[in-house]
Amino acid sequence: MEFLKTRGKSIITESGTPVYLRGTCVGGWMNMENFINGFPGTEISLREHMKKRLGEENGTYFFQEMIRNFLSEDDLAFIASTGATVVRLALNYRHFETDDAPFVYREEGFRLLRKTVDLCEKHGLYVIFDMHAVQGWQNTHWHSDNDRGISLFWTDACYQRRYYALMQEIASRFKDCPAVAGYELLNEPSSSCRSGDYPFNMYENFTSDYPAFNRIIHTAVDRIREIDKRHIIFIEGDSYGHNFSGLEAPFDDNLVYSSHDYIVSSFGPGAYPGQYETLHNDRVEAGCYWDYEQQLRHIKETEGWQFSETYQVPLWVGEFGSQYCTGSEDIPYRLASMDDQLRAFNELGLHWTTWTYKDCGTMGWVTLNPGSEYMKAVADVQRMKGLLGAENFTAWRSACPGKEVTGQFTRYVMSLLSESPNYTFGTFQKCMNYALLTGFCAGVLQPEYAKVFESCSAEDIARIMKSFALENCQINEPYLELLKRRLGG
Repeated sequence: MEFLKTRGKSIITESGTPVYLRGTCVGGWMNMENFINGFPGTEISLREHMKKRLGEENGTYFFQEMIRNFLSEDDLAFIASTGATVVRLALNYRHFETDDAPFVYREEGFRLLRKTVDLCEKHGLYVIFDMHAVQGWQNTHWHSDNDRGISLFWTDACYQRRYYALMQEIASRFKDCPAVAGYELLNEPSSSCRSGDYPFNMYENFTSDYPAFNRIIHTAVDRIREIDKRHIIFIEGDSYGHNFSGLEAPFDDNLVYSSHDYIVSSFGPGAYPGQYETLHNDRVEAGCYWDYEQQLRHIKETEGWQFSETYQVPLWVGEFGSQYCTGSEDIPYRLASMDDQLRAFNELGLHWTTWTYKDCGTMGWVTLNPGSEYMKAVADVQRMKGLLGAENFTAWRSACPGKEVTGQFTRYVMSLLSESPNYTFGTFQKCMNYALLTGFCAGVLQPEYAKVFESCSAEDIARIMKSFALENCQINEPYLELLKRRLGG
């Protein structure tokens, strides 16, 4: 494999051959998430509950076995067989450094990452290191392994120093590895919600802190370049990959810019092509008719596309995807929307990685078998999550008893506030849902999850975690077929 670099809007090998980075993301492996791995809440707090219930040894072993089975050479060979050229590996800083020993790096995490990169190279896959969870949290949400709902990263110099140092450490270990396409600095940064999600600072009232954003991004690039001058550096827009208007103009000759593009027709429910509400930065607005032409219009209206066009730099859609858990009658429409989205990306010459490769039945190329030992074990906890709406990514478009209650409470709270005319009901409720349902309710479900495995021996854990192995999973065949077609051009 050859090192990659940019030339105008293209990514090329060092010998000049154009390369399209198209493939998938691997979430749920070195950064676990509730809907991907089938647990409530955040990984960091769940690990503590598991140690309390199972003991230190088995509580640690539980996650080691989940990781080991989640991504193996079989998975990487399977991904490569589709025609994919890249995998985006979601990384949690806690695999490489602990909060009680800053600047001391964990060899176990680096060994696993090196082994996986070597296997990717063996199968002809490039790797993007995605900093999904960084010190102090770059956003307020579960996917940055954030159990506090606040974001300290943007204002805390100590967290920033640790982040820069870790990026340099990663660069020092992989600077000579051509299979690494590059380093993605921050996943879904959110520079202005430092105290949490509220109707006065989220969605239509979100305002990027571009001075802080640009300073941190520029410093990170400079620190990496002290170590590694060859690899691409990927920069994602603020506000979860949407805001680019105040980004500093490209200041390095090997940068790729990244946006995320979750669209309403990919989540459903409803016929596609068809009339849908519009989705803007995760906020539902007035609707329009969604079809292939609307997909093209939508992309060209995004700030990421406009930034790429203005500065003639590559644009990579780092995350997007359809959800296939809204009922069997709805699946053909979600597939049709996904197919049109991929077609539009290809027509516009974009690089892309789907979210996500493997999960517990939501949107993966591969999903756990509902009849597997693991899925049977967690079924009751999954049921309670659904009733409460305690899983943000799968619950925000669907009705459930928990959201009915927060809807009533939202109306009551808004009736008391003089500022309520400045807020929409939907934004207010969504912020409340995140705090009460994805936060508090998911947290109180964690002991319920841990209790399920309380009596398990090490042998039991090893057997149950095999549910995550590719050989025991289900492949979403209709999805895979359209992926192969679009990966081929």
